Amino acid sequence: MKPVVLVCLDGCSWNYFEASKMPNVDETIRIYSSVTCNAVVPTVTNVNNASILTGEFPSRHGITGNYYLDRDSGLETYMDSPRFLRCDTHLARISKTGFKTLLLTVKDKLRRLLAEGVTCSFSLEKPLDWAIREVGSPPDVYSAEASIWLLNVALEAHKKKFDVIYVSTTDYVAHMYEPKSSEAKEYMREVDERIGLFLEQDVTLGIVADHGMNTKHVKIDLEKILSEKGIRAKVLPIIKDEYLKHHQNLGGAVYIFLENKRESIKACDVLLGLDGVEYALTSEDASQRFNLPIDRIGDILVLGSKNSVFGPVREGEIESVALRSHGSLHEGLVPFILNRKVEVKGNIFNRDVFQILFGQHPV
Repeated sequence: MKPVVLVCLDGCSWNYFEASKMPNVDETIRIYSSVTCNAVVPTVTNVNNASILTGEFPSRHGITGNYYLDRDSGLETYMDSPRFLRCDTHLARISKTGFKTLLLTVKDKLRRLLAEGVTCSFSLEKPLDWAIREVGSPPDVYSAEASIWLLNVALEAHKKKFDVIYVSTTDYVAHMYEPKSSEAKEYMREVDERIGLFLEQDVTLGIVADHGMNTKHVKIDLEKILSEKGIRAKVLPIIKDEYLKHHQNLGGAVYIFLENKRESIKACDVLLGLDGVEYALTSEDASQRFNLPIDRIGDILVLGSKNSVFGPVREGEIESVALRSHGSLHEGLVPFILNRKVEVKGNIFNRDVFQILFGQHPV
């Protein structure tokens, strides 16, 4: 088979493509195929990269957020260890058959989570010597250049005869800059240049995103609001990770853990009455609706409106913010572009894209 390269442009929804001049991507779409697909809920990085790489929903692969609360121990931790993953990735399965696979990430948290069983893996934060030797020292993780460096490494890695390469960039640009900004346009221009270089190779190439991004204006303190109604609860930020500069741990989805689970319906009623809250689902409803493992989510899943995030507020219950973030359903439509002619029928998710690239998904 041809080598397969799948590039996940973190946080890159269609509006970034539409706002920029990208002749190589545009030509690929015109000649071959593109489709809008669904991201997995909650729309955060770890959940969706795990879904893309395993081909499964969280109910099967077990990753429910960037951050996790263990009910039994009460301990909170980042969800970035392979011990959380309940099934093999496509890369691990392919490696077992003797093919060479490579996982490249900007964020080392994804490498730690998803590298089990892969032939070779490294991140911008912990690069291999040959990558530095051939591409140069990696730039700061909080930069547009981080993703470009990784794409350059992927191009060099292709020369080393890997059969399947997965490249996961960073959403720094999407968090910092709107699609029509000069910074975003320049970033997308550089991405397009690297895509063009891949298209010159004899590879099956896919481009997908893990989630989108929106500007948020309102922060809501759900824990304080529930407390004032006599409901004791802990609000867990699903988006929380080590990259605080991106989102300040403020996202459009949270899990709520109740001191008394019998108050679930009452708490949902309170939450659904708030401007900025679109969904407040009990664990049972959330598990069924969004294919989530019930043992790894809170008693309630809350999803916000397009411009709201959830987090602590110093004075009162609501305050204004100015940031770009994700997590809600409003960041749930993402592009999938490939250099092969296929007609995709029905509703697909980003978890399906590897199978489409391999020609194993009904289209």
